[in-house]
Amino acid sequence: MAEDRLAGNVEHQRALYGASVGELVGSVTGPLGLSQAAVARILGLSPAMLSQLATGHRVKIGNPRVLFRLQLMLALADESPRLSRHTVAGRIAEIGRARADLTTAERPTTPTLTVAAVADLLHAVASRRELDRAATALDEVAPGVAELVRVYGLGTPQQAEEHWRGLEHLRWSPDTE
Repeated sequence: MAEDRLAGNVEHQRALYGASVGELVGSVTGPLGLSQAAVARILGLSPAMLSQLATGHRVKIGNPRVLFRLQLMLALADESPRLSRHTVAGRIAEIGRARADLTTAERPTTPTLTVAAVADLLHAVASRRELDRAATALDEVAPGVAELVRVYGLGTPQQAEEHWRGLEHLRWSPDTE
């Protein structure tokens, strides 16, 4: 009976997140060389809570900020083979610092976090090949959107940050309302 409940919880996680939390955590720990306890600390969870999620004893990641940080870590894990250890360590530290930024009502102010979030969203819904095809299809009807797909979905993080900074004058600010 308990095994059936756990299996059901894991299937519910797959429906919610595309994979079980245990699989997602495994996708981060190996490539980034982190223990599950270290991942929990970076995400802002207790090791016990992450363990309960990873084993299916709990279903949902209740805090959207934790889910956001997990998405950042998954993106970094995917990118890590092309990065130096120093760069990976710096990005892990940045994600960890984001915890403090994201526990307030303020939006993240660092372009790296925003750029990573946009890239994560694009990569969550489409492969690189699909993004390339979508950008080509958008060229004539929405060239600005095609550019966004190319820069944030296919470009390097540095290109995306440069693009983000170039759009500073277009972003909403409470002071301009």
